[in-house]
Amino acid sequence: MKKYDTKVRITKFDVDWLAIKSACMTTISKEAGVEPKQEWKRKLLICRHSPIRRSMISWKWDNIPYAISTHFARHHEGVEKFVGTERTDRTGVDREQRSQMNYVPMEMDANIQALMNIAEKRLCMSADPTTVEYTRELVEEIRKYDEDVAWSLVPQCIRCGGCVEPFSNCGFYNNVMKGYSLEEQQDVTKRYDIYNDYVAKKLIKR
Repeated sequence: MKKYDTKVRITKFDVDWLAIKSACMTTISKEAGVEPKQEWKRKLLICRHSPIRRSMISWKWDNIPYAISTHFARHHEGVEKFVGTERTDRTGVDREQRSQMNYVPMEMDANIQALMNIAEKRLCMSADPTTVEYTRELVEEIRKYDEDVAWSLVPQCIRCGGCVEPFSNCGFYNNVMKGYSLEEQQDVTKRYDIYNDYVAKKLIKR
């Protein structure tokens, strides 16, 4: 049973792959033609070329612990965030009587690249466990709108091919990649596939 209400709502989903492809083709003086296929989309998401910033996804947590909201508020490139106040004169509740884990509402806007940056840090097993849960819920909600964007939202160890938190090696990467060859792990697309399969199995067991 979840301790906190991690439910999230997508309030706007503006990911036009033909427009993104058009930006790509413009850089090489060509026309976009038709919407790209999945293989092309995932290649672009992996290499993170600038046209993926031609996108905007907005979401809202009606209930997020104030302390957890500050973790997301630290992200700034390609991101906007709006957090409910705890001011006594606005809420009618003495701020000194509130816990850091009291709920506030929070809305955020982010382009795809900014979302990737958020996911890398907030899906990391060295992040606050509650923050991880809120991020996972967001990724799964995005998956309902675009499977490829959700596929690209991975923790930094999956992106980099190993743990990059030397002060706190949690062993998550080795656990996810257990049974897979070094050759498979060196293929970034394969790493993303392995991680997404791992997540899907975990969700089924919920």
